[in-house]
Amino acid sequence: MNETRLGRLLALLAALIAFAIYWLTLAQTVTWLHNGADSGDLAAAAFVFGIPHPPGYPLYTLIASGFARLPFFEPAGGLALFSALAASAAVFVLARAGSAVTSPTQPLTPGFSPKRSGEKEHGEESGEKESSRSGIGVEVLIAPIGALAFGLAPMIWSQAVIPEVYALNLLLVAMILWASVTTNSWRVMIAALAFGLGLAHHLAILLLAPGALLALQPTRRDWKALLVLAAPLVFYVYLPIAALPNPPIKWGDPVMPERFFWLVTAAQYRPYLFAVDEGEVLGRFAFAARALLDQFTFVGVALVVWGALQMAISRRRLFAATMLMFVPVVLYAVLYASRDSFLYLLPAFAVALLWMLCGVANVVSWVGDDRVPRAGAVALFAALPVYNAVTNFATMDVSQDRAAFEYARQNFEGLPVDAVLFADGDRALFALWYYRHAVAYQGARSVIVSQGLLQYDWYYDSLRRTMSEVQFQDPTVVTDAHARAREIMRVTFAEGRAVCFTDSSPLVPEFEYFERGILKCVLAEK
Repeated sequence: MNETRLGRLLALLAALIAFAIYWLTLAQTVTWLHNGADSGDLAAAAFVFGIPHPPGYPLYTLIASGFARLPFFEPAGGLALFSALAASAAVFVLARAGSAVTSPTQPLTPGFSPKRSGEKEHGEESGEKESSRSGIGVEVLIAPIGALAFGLAPMIWSQAVIPEVYALNLLLVAMILWASVTTNSWRVMIAALAFGLGLAHHLAILLLAPGALLALQPTRRDWKALLVLAAPLVFYVYLPIAALPNPPIKWGDPVMPERFFWLVTAAQYRPYLFAVDEGEVLGRFAFAARALLDQFTFVGVALVVWGALQMAISRRRLFAATMLMFVPVVLYAVLYASRDSFLYLLPAFAVALLWMLCGVANVVSWVGDDRVPRAGAVALFAALPVYNAVTNFATMDVSQDRAAFEYARQNFEGLPVDAVLFADGDRALFALWYYRHAVAYQGARSVIVSQGLLQYDWYYDSLRRTMSEVQFQDPTVVTDAHARAREIMRVTFAEGRAVCFTDSSPLVPEFEYFERGILKCVLAEK
């Protein structure tokens, strides 16, 4: 067996080990843990073929809709399985990328320049050039061990076991990194495909484009890669098509051009960009540094720094390319003022993994050609994934967490099937959406209303169509969220339907209320 084939098998083994551990800690339903508040929105939208929050995630939603219907799983549990598979695949691809930067068959000259598409490939991916050493060295273990350790680090593990979008994004990032470091003749096409799929998932993947262009240096002969890049954008057709039947989860109602662009450009969240106060910037950089330390440990961070220095010396252009990926991602994560912006650091940490693997390979090379001490050095490195697995398991395990599900169930308990229920805040609203539309959907006509979303015409219009038997006033007549909430309550209560509020939504003062379990329901209009 040659080194390339063995490297692939070891990468697969690392991915399988990661998946097995993810499986043991996998969420079985919606969860609020690990910044999973959006899990209810994503799972409900996938189950009803709807549209989740901006930018709409058409690629994710289409794939997730299949996982939401798996037998023996709740819809949200199926999406968590999707996350685990995507994260495990990312471990495999990162292990192959790591092999490309640690293999002794790779050129290490300062002017290293990968072959362009169509040229004869060599080295690690082609298998045509064997290592100058006799036999296969222990270096082949470095990349799979490092990728497994990365997969069991807190940030990626937390996103690999819940219904969220970050694991799929990391897989696409891993494909771009692999294409940037390999000598495979298909690397430009693979990178173009990954970018195209990424654009159909989350536009932030464009932050990697400058570095990838520097690493790949595509030529005119690679013009077909533009077609490969553009082809996945067809997934965006899903959004207006999905909106037409008025599904209950339908952000933006993107049937008109202005609403479509509002959704896919995430205009709702645009105020978060560069919204961090000047006094908070240093603190957020410090938080990012602590997050790096959490993922790699003190020893790992030292190896990251050492590996980056070695790459800067021996493979200058590749170092510049990876730095052009690392810096924009970190700046974006630090300067984007959302509650979960630190998760945007994952692509930067994947770049740091490649630097760390370079550092490990360089340290192992100091030992000399004696196999025993080299094996000992690699064995010490193998302690890192074991350490991550042992220390993070209890914290990452969400297999028994049902707090979000039970919250939603208790709010719906005893509620009439045609009631109107007001809820706000991502945690409460999305959990209730999930329970209503993906779990308790049979025979129910209840409607969940968010006062916070009533400010948007598309949302108010969608509710008017959902509650078609009710003739609400036009959005040009009732123009603010409070007036629209009052209009919905007035007309619906007059029809004899229950109108209730969860503890997450403020009461409308124009009405009197009585307690109904944990809810407050309308008694009369003042």
